[in-house]
Amino acid sequence: MIEVTNLNTELLARKSVSPVRETENGKLASFWATLDGAGVTEELVQALVADGRVFHARVGEATTPVTLDASWANTDPDLSMDIPSGVTVIPLRVAVIYEAFGTDAVVETMTLCSQTLAASSAGTLFTSVNYRLRHPRASVVKVYVGPTVTSGYTGTYFELYRDCQQTAGTQAAGEGGINYRVEWNYKNCPPCPLLEGSATMQTWGVGQASSGYIDWVWAEIPSLPTP
Repeated sequence: MIEVTNLNTELLARKSVSPVRETENGKLASFWATLDGAGVTEELVQALVADGRVFHARVGEATTPVTLDASWANTDPDLSMDIPSGVTVIPLRVAVIYEAFGTDAVVETMTLCSQTLAASSAGTLFTSVNYRLRHPRASVVKVYVGPTVTSGYTGTYFELYRDCQQTAGTQAAGEGGINYRVEWNYKNCPPCPLLEGSATMQTWGVGQASSGYIDWVWAEIPSLPTP
C-alpha cells in the first residue's frame, strides 16, 4: 500500500516469507518484502510463465533425435511457426543440439524471423506445451515440424542468430569428439525481438547425414497498437 504523510510519499511493504495471494484480476495488493524489509519483484518472463503465456515446442525428444536437413533450402526449415494477426510472439530460447553429422565441410544452424507468413504445408502440426503445465491457456500460433513453407527471405526479415562449425570428419551418434550445440536466449543475446503477427519464425539445423534436437521457448501476448 502507499501511505502519504506530510506530502512525502512513502512506500510501505508487507514483510512476509510469502506474498499475499489474490485470485482475481484488478484487485489491489500489498507490496511484498522479505523479513529484513528488502522488496521482492518478479522478473517479467517469470511473470508471463505464471500467467500461462509461455510455451514450448520441440523436434526430437528423450533419446530419439530426428533427421535434420542435409542441405539448406529457404522453403524447408526443420521447425516453423505461423503467428496470426493480433498476436505478438517474444522468442525466449532456441536450442539446436546435433547428435551426429557426416562428412560435409560445414554444419550450420540459423533462425529466421520474417513478416512473410510461412503458410506451412505438409509437415506435422505440433501441440505447443504451456510452461505452466496445468494452465488452461492454449497457444494461438501454429508450429510445424518438417514443413514446406513460403520463403520468409522476402520483404522485412532478419536472422535471430547464425552459427556454423567447419569439420571434415564424421561425428557418429555416441562417438567422442565434437559436441556441437547452439543456444540463443533472450538473456545471453539481448534484446529479444517482438514478432507481431502476421509473421513467422523458422529454424534450420543443416549438415550432411545430421540428426539431433531443436527446442523452442516463447511468450505470446496480445499485439499492442503501434504508437
